[in-house]
Amino acid sequence: MMRYIFIGICLILTPLTFGQSKQKKQEATAKPAQISGTIINAKQDSIFLIRNTGNNSFETFGRSALDKSGNFLIKADIPFSDYYILKLSDGQSLNIVLRKSEEFKVYADGNNLFNHTNFVGSDDSKLMNEFLKLNFIYQQQLDSARMIVRNDPSKQREVNQSFQGVHQQFVQNRTNFIQQNIQSPALIVTLNSFNMEQEFESYEQVVKALKASYAESPTVQDIAKNLDALSKKFGAKKPLGPGSEVPDIVMANPDGIDLSLSDYKGKIVLIDFWASWCGPCRQENPNVVKLYNKYKDAGFDIFSVSLDRQKERWVAAIEQDKLTWDGHVSDLQGWKNVAAQAYGVTGIPFTVLLDKEGKVISTNLRGFQLEQTLESIFGF
Repeated sequence: MMRYIFIGICLILTPLTFGQSKQKKQEATAKPAQISGTIINAKQDSIFLIRNTGNNSFETFGRSALDKSGNFLIKADIPFSDYYILKLSDGQSLNIVLRKSEEFKVYADGNNLFNHTNFVGSDDSKLMNEFLKLNFIYQQQLDSARMIVRNDPSKQREVNQSFQGVHQQFVQNRTNFIQQNIQSPALIVTLNSFNMEQEFESYEQVVKALKASYAESPTVQDIAKNLDALSKKFGAKKPLGPGSEVPDIVMANPDGIDLSLSDYKGKIVLIDFWASWCGPCRQENPNVVKLYNKYKDAGFDIFSVSLDRQKERWVAAIEQDKLTWDGHVSDLQGWKNVAAQAYGVTGIPFTVLLDKEGKVISTNLRGFQLEQTLESIFGF
C-alpha cells in the first residue's frame, strides 16, 4: 500500500510506443510473416503494419485493404522479430509481438480496437493488450484522484487514503501478471508502470526476464543496453542497494519482548514489512509460508515487521495466516513505525533479503522472484 500516491508515479502510455536502435536490417530469407482477420464496423479501408524506429518515426512493412466485411490479409518480410503495431488510418492501433514467419489472426471491432480485439495464434500479443487495459483503467482512476486534489488541495490526505486500495490492487495485478508470464515478451508493457525511484530492482528483473525470453528483439536489446545507466542513476540512490548494511531493528514481539534483527546474523533473512489490513500482504503470505517451511532447516528465517496499530488484529492475522516463525515485531504505530521510516518504506508489502552477514541481497522480492532467488542461494 502506498503512503503517498501522488509522488513519483510513472504514467502509462496507451497505446504503447517503443524506441529501437537504428541497426542495419538483415535480409529476410524466411517466408513472410502473415496477419489476417476481420475488423467489423471499420470506417477505414486500410490497415497497416508499422514499427516505431525511434524519435517518433515509423516504418511501414505491410498494408492491406479491408473488404466490405472487414476482412484483411497482411504479408510482410519483416527484418527481425520485434514489437510491431497494427494501425488503422483513424489512428487506432494495436501493439503486437511479431516474429519472423509468424502467422496469427486478429478479430476486432473498429468502433473500439483497444477494448474489443481478440488475437488467435499470438498469446504474447493478447497478453500485452490485456495488461495495457489494466494500466489504462488504473491511469483513469489515478487521473480522477489527482483532479480532485487539484480542485481542492485540502482533500489530498483523504484522497490518498481512499486511493490506497486501488493502488494496492494494481500492484498486485502487475505482480501476478509478471509471475504468471515470466517467460513472455509481453512483459515489456509493465516497464512504464514502475516507479523507478522505489521499484528499480523490480524493473531490472523484468528487463532480465525479457533478455532471456526475447533476446532477438532490437527493442529488448536497446532496453538492456540502457540498464547499466539506469542502475547508476536509480540504484545508487537506494540506501538498501545490494551489499549495503541495514539499520538494526529492535522492537517488541506480541509478548512485549524485544527482538533484534542483528541476532539473526548467520542466516539468510527476509525482512517482511506487512500489516493485517494490507490485502496484497495477506495474499502473499501463503507463498512466504511455503518458502519458510522449505528452507527453514537450511538456514532461512523471516523477521516480520507489522505496520498495524491494533495488537489484536496483528496477532489474529499471524494465527490465521499460519506465520509460524518467531520473528514478529511491531511498535503499533502504523506508518510511523520506526523501522519502516528507517528503511524508507512507502508501500507494503515490502521485503529486504539479507545474506548471512546481514547485508542486502535484494529488495522487494515476492512470489516467483523470491522463490527463484532462494533456490539459487540454497541450491534446491
